Amino acid sequence: MIKRIIIGTAGHIDHGKTTLIKGLTGIDCDRLKEERERGITTELGFAHYRFGDDLVAGIVDVPGHEKFIRHMVAGAWGIDMALLVVAADEGVMPQTREHVDICEILGIKRGIVAITKKDLVDDDMVELVKEDIEDFLKGRSFEGSPVIAVSSTTGENLDMLKDAIRKMALEVEERSKQGIFRLPVDRVFTIRGLGTIITGTCISGHIKIGEEVEIYPLRKKARIKNIQAYHENMEEAMAGQRVALNLQGIERGEIGRGTIIGRPNTLVLSQRIDATLKYLKLPFKPIKTDTILRFHIATTQEQARIILLTKDAIEPGEDLFVQFVFSEPIVALPDDRYILRGPYAIQTIGGGRVLDILPGRHKRHAGNLNPTLGILTNGSFADKAEYHIRKGQYEGVQRDMLSVLLGKDSPSVQGIIETLIAAGKAKSVGKTVIHADSFNDYKGLLNTLLKDFQEKNPLKAGMSKEELRTRLPKVDPQVFQAALEESIAAGLLVAEKDRVKTRIGASKQNKDIEAFEDKVLESLFRYGLTPPAVKDLALEIGQPENRLKDVLAKLAFKGRAVKIKGDMYFHRDAIEDLKGKVRSYLVEKKEMTPSEFKSVLDLSRKYMIPLLEYLDEIKLTIRTGDKRILRS
Repeated sequence: MIKRIIIGTAGHIDHGKTTLIKGLTGIDCDRLKEERERGITTELGFAHYRFGDDLVAGIVDVPGHEKFIRHMVAGAWGIDMALLVVAADEGVMPQTREHVDICEILGIKRGIVAITKKDLVDDDMVELVKEDIEDFLKGRSFEGSPVIAVSSTTGENLDMLKDAIRKMALEVEERSKQGIFRLPVDRVFTIRGLGTIITGTCISGHIKIGEEVEIYPLRKKARIKNIQAYHENMEEAMAGQRVALNLQGIERGEIGRGTIIGRPNTLVLSQRIDATLKYLKLPFKPIKTDTILRFHIATTQEQARIILLTKDAIEPGEDLFVQFVFSEPIVALPDDRYILRGPYAIQTIGGGRVLDILPGRHKRHAGNLNPTLGILTNGSFADKAEYHIRKGQYEGVQRDMLSVLLGKDSPSVQGIIETLIAAGKAKSVGKTVIHADSFNDYKGLLNTLLKDFQEKNPLKAGMSKEELRTRLPKVDPQVFQAALEESIAAGLLVAEKDRVKTRIGASKQNKDIEAFEDKVLESLFRYGLTPPAVKDLALEIGQPENRLKDVLAKLAFKGRAVKIKGDMYFHRDAIEDLKGKVRSYLVEKKEMTPSEFKSVLDLSRKYMIPLLEYLDEIKLTIRTGDKRILRS
């Protein structure tokens, strides 16, 4: 089994990073003509080396010049260990310090220091530089790292450095093949006959030839035609590899550094994020809330407005809970590391860890900020899952979205969901996971709404399910149905056809309402197939028209009256008698014209046409031309 890791260089300009890599691997990372002519690296360079049969390392060579720090950040993101390069004739320099700051912020904890250009100085100078380095690294993440003096020109001690790299690399935890596939793009080019090629470090998950991918944040799709890792064709790319993907369906001009390759619909665009921020302890001014800064994550650089949630300004050396709002959306996952730089000054000022990729707007100085920070920074995955599910309120969270919010693959998240359900903290409905408290509150709203409706509308036959759903807070239809069914099963509600009402309302029928209903039915029975308009019937009975409409609708719902075309109501017995007469006539005569219908039933056109259409609707008759026949 071959272990795969990524090593990144760090160090000041002209300290020999590229030359050292060539000495170690035989690969010249200066691929640009300008770089070869000027003798400095201005872009990212890449090499690889097999440290024995069981270890292959991808090596990222980063620029040391202050003008190209943004490239350094892009290259350092996703590396497993650092190779800090310090020239023997200069010692620790400004970019040495900044690169180490960046490595620490990105959470890189393992590194080896190579003192280069040993052949240009005497042994005493080497010892002085070594002491300088050890003093510089005291109290920092690379304290105690091996320090090896080498000469890339003569090859002195390069084998010793290789052995040290191999030893440390074998101790590095290999990135898991599981997880959400992500590959931040750091280079794009074309090859005649092949098309668009992108390269980058696969930081999580895996992908195979033939799979469809999505380019974020462009929302464009492509298909993987070929995969290479370290100049070898591969069937699969996986975390911990430097990878080249040949993409089909996307042009070179459509994609560039800063985009992310992932599977379709597995990543989201974040307009704002919650994060931790460590402001470096350097001679900087305090940063006030709403300041615009440069935010670097993976290979992406974007302008961001910082919102300080617990203070009005952050002082150098402080750590705070913050929120960033971006000028253009970014792609990130929780626990990703980012670098923060000033809007104009060429200097790294801090960075931290992404906590929530889809947060709401927090009220600054609010009392719930510390508990939120505690969950997002130190909580278990179950705690974080519960936080996101609760944050979804009545709508809950879709299962796929919960995977993205946690930065974990679907099988892992399924186990977390089951744990929360078993603890009575969550409920799964279809593809939605809703917090148990939110679901119970939603059921309470449902029952309260129905109760209030019935108190205000005692004559109505409950409320239609669709009207009830639209009056409640927006949820997935399956969540509404689950809440309704549980309330019915608990004996709180009664459902009749498409309408629902409270059990109390169903059992406490008002005697006055019953009498009113009986009076309306008597009138309808008396009029037979020629009932008056609703407003005329209301005047006759001596009741408000709206109140009568409610009773008529209720009687129709119960099947004791029949509503035909608009507000024309008939007694049920009158309609049944009509159906009997028409059926008998058609059995004998086979067909009936409108005039025959009118003469048989002695009806005016006002009633004849609606009743004929009603008989067609209930599938008693079929219209053929201007005649009706009995439906078989």
